[in-house]
Amino acid sequence: MSDILFQPLGDPIAGGDNLQTLADIDPRMTRTHYFDGRLLTAEDLERDQIYLDQRLREVGKALGSGIIRGLELSFSSNPYRLIVEPGNAMTPAGRVLHLGTRMTVNPGDRGLISQLNQGQHTHLNRGLYAVVLRYVDVPTDIAEVFPTDLKSRRGSDYALVTESVQLGLVPLPLPLPATDTLRLRARLMAELLDNKLASSVIPEDSVALGLLSITNDTPQWVDSELLRHPVRPEPDHDDLQEDLYRQYQSLLNDITEYRAAGGLAQPFAASDYFQVIPPAGRLPKNTLDPEIGLQNYFPESFDVSVTPVRTADLDLIRRESMALPPIDLTRDANLGIMVLAPLSDADYQTLSRQLVSETPNIERQFLHPDPLALRLYRTRASHALDTDASVWADIWKRTDSDNLLYVRRAVRVAETGISAIVLAKGSDPDSLPDASDGGTAEPRLPPAIEDEHTVFLRMVNVHSLAKIRQANSEEGKRAIKVLADILPREPKAIGAVLDILLCVEAHYNPVIWQTLEQAQQRGNLLKLRELLISAEPEIRNTAKQVITAGTDLGLADGLLAQWKERLNALR
Repeated sequence: MSDILFQPLGDPIAGGDNLQTLADIDPRMTRTHYFDGRLLTAEDLERDQIYLDQRLREVGKALGSGIIRGLELSFSSNPYRLIVEPGNAMTPAGRVLHLGTRMTVNPGDRGLISQLNQGQHTHLNRGLYAVVLRYVDVPTDIAEVFPTDLKSRRGSDYALVTESVQLGLVPLPLPLPATDTLRLRARLMAELLDNKLASSVIPEDSVALGLLSITNDTPQWVDSELLRHPVRPEPDHDDLQEDLYRQYQSLLNDITEYRAAGGLAQPFAASDYFQVIPPAGRLPKNTLDPEIGLQNYFPESFDVSVTPVRTADLDLIRRESMALPPIDLTRDANLGIMVLAPLSDADYQTLSRQLVSETPNIERQFLHPDPLALRLYRTRASHALDTDASVWADIWKRTDSDNLLYVRRAVRVAETGISAIVLAKGSDPDSLPDASDGGTAEPRLPPAIEDEHTVFLRMVNVHSLAKIRQANSEEGKRAIKVLADILPREPKAIGAVLDILLCVEAHYNPVIWQTLEQAQQRGNLLKLRELLISAEPEIRNTAKQVITAGTDLGLADGLLAQWKERLNALR
């Protein structure tokens, strides 16, 4: 902002008391004070233009930088063309870029490129280039300049300044090895993961649209996801993870299409192309075979399992998985990977019940669905495996290959979770004869490993809560019995019941258990929990919240009338 001129404020004492009313004085920018009788010059008007421009750019900087919409970059090799679709973007300098029509550029038009670059760049060196869209001011039209004194002469100058955009190339300080294009792009995914290189070389008045490779003065390929990102402030961990996920998805599509076009139908390993992959993403369906327990995509040291899930849960699962670190295929070992086979609600309900499960159907976190998980191996097993092959064949047939998703499992779960094929079924330790009773002494089996949900449910359940918060009516006792039947193995629901009981005062004991039962029957137990937790803790306010939201919670009119009676009893 060295070109912004301003007058000093002068002596604060001479300014009078009015100066004290100014809450914040920014000496970087000034604007013209207009009054009748003042002679205005071009400098005065330019000062206001600069002031407004700087203020607008400050707003733009606060919003962040990146692609707002559109501006998709594509490449055609016959003839050579770079194509940019219409759209908008925000530069790091706070400039708004707008491209109203499709832009088609011929990188081989050396005359035009030299003209736009003051006679330079008639030859493009071998290397990698960031394709950027840049903000420019274009002088247009002619205006006559009249003399300001007797010594001056009439002349001309441009009349308008039009804001526009230019497409340009920024060389990147990266080598361009003579290697396979797809593998090079995968390597660049890892090298550009932290986003620091691009931000250090791309001008502040530009945004990156993609990456271009040039060899022998000719464009070779374009990656429209590398360097590109949606509008955002300073990138954090989640932003970089989403960049990696988007780049991986795009490159995997290109790899799949390339192999299909070349007749390479056999499965391939992720490490054949990638060094680093996101903690969640798609994978080719033909790299897994649950019927024989075989997988070819991940390294042999990885603990890979497959499990059916509802299609509606995939997006939530993916977003929660992205909090974990990326997967380094060249360094990581013994990672836990869960492959999610998406099914419709009807198919999931039918097929999941047909899978053999030696553990109770406990509601678990998505990263630990062990009762329905099948262990997969890199090499074919040397013996027959009892894997419910017919059920898995049906699941695999109904799985949409476009939605097949892998997720990295948390380290704690990967280390303690038991996700494997049952090879043999042992005896119940309690059923073994005891030597003290005259039976043949047999070594007892070790106790089963309990996960965190089993331990929680053993300590906290409807019966244990009912002993502490006893029902003082037959209707309440009946509600407790119903809840104990329908919530035996649901940790989230039991936790919600516990939270609600902590929020509701003992004054409402005659109605609380019936309320919990009706809310659970209508699927609104968690909603009731959030309502009470977010409400101000006050004994009258509790009843008011329940009565107000009673219809949405599905509570019966008779029960709401009892809540009103309890509220009136406080007056």
